[in-house]
Amino acid sequence: MSASTRNANTPDEVRLLAREVRDKLVAVVIDANAYGAIGPDLERLGSLASALAKIDLQTWLPEPVVWEWAEHLASEWVAARNEAKKRLSHLSRAGLSAMAIQPEYKDRQAVIDEFIAALSRTPHVRIINLSGASAVEGLKDQILQRPPAKTKSDPKVKTGGSDSAWLRDVIKEAGSPNHLMFLSSDADIKQAWNTWGHGEPLMHTPTTIRAALFEDEPASLGDQWLVARYLSGRLPLDLDDQTQKEPGGHLVSTTPGLLDTLDLDWEEHGLTGGRLTRLTALAGLGNVLQEAAERYDPGNIPKSRKLRATVFFIADAETTDVFQFGEDEPVTESTASHTGLLTRTTLVFEVQDGKIISVHPDSETATFTASQYGDNWDAMEDVNDALTSVPGINLPHDWGAWKRNGEDTITVDGINHPPIEIQWQYNDYGGFTMLIGDEEAEVTCQYDDEAWVGGKEGFYMEPPYAVTVETPHLMGYGAWVLSAWVFKRLLSGDR
Repeated sequence: MSASTRNANTPDEVRLLAREVRDKLVAVVIDANAYGAIGPDLERLGSLASALAKIDLQTWLPEPVVWEWAEHLASEWVAARNEAKKRLSHLSRAGLSAMAIQPEYKDRQAVIDEFIAALSRTPHVRIINLSGASAVEGLKDQILQRPPAKTKSDPKVKTGGSDSAWLRDVIKEAGSPNHLMFLSSDADIKQAWNTWGHGEPLMHTPTTIRAALFEDEPASLGDQWLVARYLSGRLPLDLDDQTQKEPGGHLVSTTPGLLDTLDLDWEEHGLTGGRLTRLTALAGLGNVLQEAAERYDPGNIPKSRKLRATVFFIADAETTDVFQFGEDEPVTESTASHTGLLTRTTLVFEVQDGKIISVHPDSETATFTASQYGDNWDAMEDVNDALTSVPGINLPHDWGAWKRNGEDTITVDGINHPPIEIQWQYNDYGGFTMLIGDEEAEVTCQYDDEAWVGGKEGFYMEPPYAVTVETPHLMGYGAWVLSAWVFKRLLSGDR
């Protein structure tokens, strides 16, 4: 796994809070930035609120946070409506019949009203109303520039009154600042806590909060292979055919970083969009957990249980570029396909009677292109990360470096399959052949001598090493193509 993949906000380093700290908590307070810059992911918010209710914690939304979300979403709706009208006007001007767009909402206020109503209907989510006294104190903070208020931008704009107002209200509602945890990454909350003498606030993100609050346990090897079989059975999956009613549930979520992953100068390209179009293969499982058992009344044992996993897929994407050089110039549109991407999503699986009956994402979907490496040791580390994402795999005790010759055997627990054979190949930078049954994969570490520029005093324009994988059915750059092939072969021959 590349450094960017490995370090991308995973909960592995987060520890379960001490029992005495958890027992003091009354509520988790959701900040405006918890789910990104625009607004919340209601499905994930509702899922979190439901889980918190099972451990007797409330989910609070300060009223100003709701207002901020509503305004952002209304602005998004206005921008989308105006852009659509602009594009359709070009067709009408040219004498073509333009499809009329009938917006579901009459105006931006209707968008705001519907969003607030949807939040109010979300089970276990409570909106904390803004009190007049806190509003006055927050306004005084902002005008008088009392901490945690501040100025930002140029020219200076006073800000911070909203946050300091609702922070006062949630403290009063909870009875003590020690009774609160925040779903936020906002430094202003820390500043407020320090200014008011409350010490350090408890703060987590949607990615790390479960590890801090819930006593989830590592899933059994059998459950890990249950997840792998279920996912493999749904692949390949054409995402363009997915609907909200798709049986089983979605396997991916929003992909906010897709255009950056593809290294497109998208901010200079007008209206540019990107989306995942296809999941090709399962490439890895990590951090597979069984959620903490629900509290239940005697005789009312839950009929299902839940598993959580960090899941890696090989995926394809499509980008669309709509560009206009000038107001009177024609609009140009182009699309491009991108194959062999790696995606990572946290998925939650509901298990009943030994079968997975539903699944939903509980994180954004991160995307990565094939890694390049500074040396062949880093390349081998990525091969190791990919292979150890296969449940129950047992690598040789001396695994970890490219060998020039010899053979090795890899066994895999939890699945009925013969051992995997490794034949090391002589290569300047490393390589081996992996055999599973009657198929083989050729793995090669390659060096790009054109990555160095500038002669003797030059430098690398980009890391020069890469891993290529060739198999009968999957091939491409990146170590995760190898683990995807391993999953495919093991599960196709599982008896």
